[in-house]
Amino acid sequence: MSEIAIITIFFHPKASVMQSINVLTISGAPQHGLDLVKAAEDGKRYFPTGIWDDARYLGSLSLEHDVKIATGGETFGAFLFEKLTERIRRIKDSHKLVDLLLGITPDPIVAMYYCFDGKRFKRTLYLVHDYMTETVGVVSLFQINEGNSSKVVAHGLGHSQGLRHHAKPIDLMYHELLRIPMLKVEGFCKACLQRLTKNKRET
Repeated sequence: MSEIAIITIFFHPKASVMQSINVLTISGAPQHGLDLVKAAEDGKRYFPTGIWDDARYLGSLSLEHDVKIATGGETFGAFLFEKLTERIRRIKDSHKLVDLLLGITPDPIVAMYYCFDGKRFKRTLYLVHDYMTETVGVVSLFQINEGNSSKVVAHGLGHSQGLRHHAKPIDLMYHELLRIPMLKVEGFCKACLQRLTKNKRET
């Protein structure tokens, strides 16, 4: 099992009833920390004001990779999706964090599945770029350029608020999100805005 070491963690008292996004950067070079936090802050800005109070940087989490993957002729250390989300959940519970705890990494996160083709079991790996519930989330910015990093975060944040994909109108949860050069708050459909407003009132 990988050892977990939390480096420089700061906790801030909750200042209002609005939710905050607690951000942990995971592995990667230390200088990546500010860029990853900026992606979370910028991703939050796609949403109507008042959904989240702020994005709070809690520190850097150093983890050993679970597996190695090869892509484009290079080999990279990667995290297994289920293990990483469980680690984030344990950290959230152990520190009694009320708001969403989001782990962001420049490294790949992979989901591993086995299927039987009638003769033998085959292992398949899928890259996971964002996954969030109301309480925990992970984002991998592996092979995502800086211009799209905040959109990947925003996509996961939308799912954490219960939003779903729509074909029309084009909104934040649209599956072609990364191909759209600019998204604005007006891009939310009425159903999504009602859901966001309802969530805001309930907090």
